[in-house]
Amino acid sequence: MYGIVNQSIQELIIKDFGEEIWLKIIAKCNFDVAEFNNHQNYDDKYTYLLAEAASEILNVEISTVFKLFGEFWITDISMKKYPTMMSSGGITLKEFLRNLPAFHNRIYLSYPNLIAPEFRIIEEENEVFWVEYYTDRKGLTHLMEGMLIGLTKMFNEQEMQVELLEEKTLTGKDFDLFRISRNN
Repeated sequence: MYGIVNQSIQELIIKDFGEEIWLKIIAKCNFDVAEFNNHQNYDDKYTYLLAEAASEILNVEISTVFKLFGEFWITDISMKKYPTMMSSGGITLKEFLRNLPAFHNRIYLSYPNLIAPEFRIIEEENEVFWVEYYTDRKGLTHLMEGMLIGLTKMFNEQEMQVELLEEKTLTGKDFDLFRISRNN
């Protein structure tokens, strides 16, 4: 993953838990990298090690760490660092979800070695969306869940509920399945 991902995890931890907790996480990881370069591609192991260390030090499930980070990525990082790109996805949650399958095409311009996920969106009546999330990377289901929650917040659609219905690791399918619908 690109260094910006790990830098963003650092920002989240410091913002929500403090510098001291971040230093404990870094010490636990025992990295051979002192700091991450925004546009450099790093082995995924660094991201997973950060998540594992945060999980242990914060005493929460690793799924919670990834979910928090996914939400933070959308509501904070992407809105600060990529506002034009985010606004190009659509002006409503519905538009953004409809455009999600093509979204990463724009990101390749800045990050040419990106290994991006793929999406299939199925829209039903009454603002129900089924999101099929395809990735070869393991363990990122809850990161995507957090990102979808972040999107509902970004578009002030907090009454929309994000549900993880099927995890590919448990179903044997090649995608995770989310349902986004209005709370009634």
